[in-house]
Amino acid sequence: MTPQEQVLCDVLADLFARPGIGPEDSFVRLGGDSIIAVQVVGAVRRAGWAVSVRDVLAQPDVARLAATARPVTRPARPREEDGVGAVVPTPIMHWLRERGGPADRYYQFMVVRTPAGLTLDGAHTVLQALLDRHDMLRLRVSDDGPHTLPAGAVRAEDCLTRAVAETAGDVEREVHAARDRLRVADANVVQAVWFDAGPTAPGRLALVINHMVVDGISWRVMTDDLARAWQAVTDGRAPVLDPVPTSFRRWSQLQAAEADRRLGELPYWNEVVRPGTAVIGRRELDPARDHEDVAGHLTLTLAAATTRPLLTGTAERLGADANETLLTGLALALAHWLEQPGDVLVNLEGHGREEITEEADLSRTVGWFTTLFPTRFDLAGLAAPDAETGGPTAGLALRRVKEQLRRIPGKGLGYGLLRHLHPDGGPLAVAERPRLGFNYLGRFPGTSDADWQMLPEYGARLDAPGPGMPMAHAVEVNAIVLETPDGPVLHADWAWAPGVLDEPEVRALAETWFRMLAALVAHAERPDAGGTVAADLTLAAIDQDELDDLAASLEAL
Repeated sequence: MTPQEQVLCDVLADLFARPGIGPEDSFVRLGGDSIIAVQVVGAVRRAGWAVSVRDVLAQPDVARLAATARPVTRPARPREEDGVGAVVPTPIMHWLRERGGPADRYYQFMVVRTPAGLTLDGAHTVLQALLDRHDMLRLRVSDDGPHTLPAGAVRAEDCLTRAVAETAGDVEREVHAARDRLRVADANVVQAVWFDAGPTAPGRLALVINHMVVDGISWRVMTDDLARAWQAVTDGRAPVLDPVPTSFRRWSQLQAAEADRRLGELPYWNEVVRPGTAVIGRRELDPARDHEDVAGHLTLTLAAATTRPLLTGTAERLGADANETLLTGLALALAHWLEQPGDVLVNLEGHGREEITEEADLSRTVGWFTTLFPTRFDLAGLAAPDAETGGPTAGLALRRVKEQLRRIPGKGLGYGLLRHLHPDGGPLAVAERPRLGFNYLGRFPGTSDADWQMLPEYGARLDAPGPGMPMAHAVEVNAIVLETPDGPVLHADWAWAPGVLDEPEVRALAETWFRMLAALVAHAERPDAGGTVAADLTLAAIDQDELDDLAASLEAL
């Protein structure tokens, strides 16, 4: 085994909690997705090697991925690019401003386990290391726009509260109180509550952070850094966290320059945002009354017996990644749920850490990188009864969804750049807005026996608008996969605007989605399983129509 292969095997074994990973193993077969791919890039870089997210997703096994690895060069970051100073508002920041409502309380939170023996001084030291390393945790938003402050300008003592909690309800109350202390104008974007369980028992730390400075991948970076900082403290060293290759501030400048280069995508996006024929809900959202604090909520969990094959063997056999598989199930569910299925607009969220330049390495950057962009699903013919048993309609749906998603230029990055940062993007701003939002947040550890890792029993809200914020969609689903002793399980949090939809309607859609995901697992076991599209092949000369004709000919033999 080469040194590169050994590093990659160790990284994947750690991320997937599966010992014995070998060079012949496949990242996709293990259940990898684009979010985990970013983590792979960061972990491999720490070991001295560089690979790209694109190669992590595309190479068929560890051996061939290792062959693409190159030694890391560590040039010093120029002083003018050290992440401190004015930040160019990114498309997602513009979207938040347009949405309206109190931005101070638009937050995310996570509860992690803290080690026995942690003291208040130790907690301050660990948190200070995090604040000093990641520039966006020191963001201030003033009339002049967003700015990041120098390291040391935000003190852990001002961000950390010690409390006692007996129940999950006590934790929730402290989280809400911490949320209400956030003030972006004062560079107060982080609040932490340490639930001290005494010197001999593990405690809990609730991290409550304004969403403007954090996203799903950021949490993975921060929990790893907390563990590394604590290890330094226990070793008697001052914690010095790994550098951040590309600051969020530098990325915001690169995005602003990228908008002009995306102008050729404008015809595509103008076509996507034309009104859909399928209507979700009884009326449009009303920003004066449809607020997040009065939204309906429903959480369902898909058992490991279905989730595990769905994200591993099923995805590999059908040539689809996790997002494509989940959205295929959603398209099938919508076709069976809507009274008049036609084509429907859906807002998708992406992690946004796209490789637009070779210089940008965002694997360790904390910030809000999310991209939000619309896509259109053609539901015609997908309501056939055989879909629920994994019949040919499931393969038809998969082909359509894969084709649609793979036609999206630049993984959707250009939509926000054109809509918010380019003068020719005006038509996108006035177009119909999708009523359904979908966000897959990837996989998180689900065990509670590791320090500085998420405690799933207390939950984690990775999209938690505060009271008074208008809803962005009539109905939306945030999906996350948690590792459990039984294997990975899919958690889906649904939110909807009462009066636009009601609970039985949303529950019917949510349950149908899970049934369709199980049907895709069944479909993958069929000898005539479909879903291959032209983009899956290496022959550039064959198009999708020719591929469909070839498949039909083979079935007739």
